Amino acid sequence: MSPRGILVAALLVVGVGVTLASCVGVLVMRDVYDRLHYTAPATTIAPLAIAAAVVLEERLSAAGIKALLVAVVLLVTNPVLTHATARAARVRRFGEWTVQEGEQVKGERL
Repeated sequence: MSPRGILVAALLVVGVGVTLASCVGVLVMRDVYDRLHYTAPATTIAPLAIAAAVVLEERLSAAGIKALLVAVVLLVTNPVLTHATARAARVRRFGEWTVQEGEQVKGERL
């Protein structure tokens, strides 16, 4: 196997491993907010590693460019989706997303 092939395999192992670890973290955590933290590596590190593996294997062909575009879309949309999910969980729990009376830290102004 060539050095490039070994690097491609290593990047794919990293991408799949990070995704599996994120899935296990989501399954193990009890709180929705903790679960949201475990989704981040699966939508940042894993797509970048897999896209890099595709680009190394296919060069900047149609497949390589599409892999890079998918990774960029995931990087851009993940923070928005995570914020919307956290806000929806808060609204479901408290009925509104604003800070509640008992949550304010002493001496802090809103």
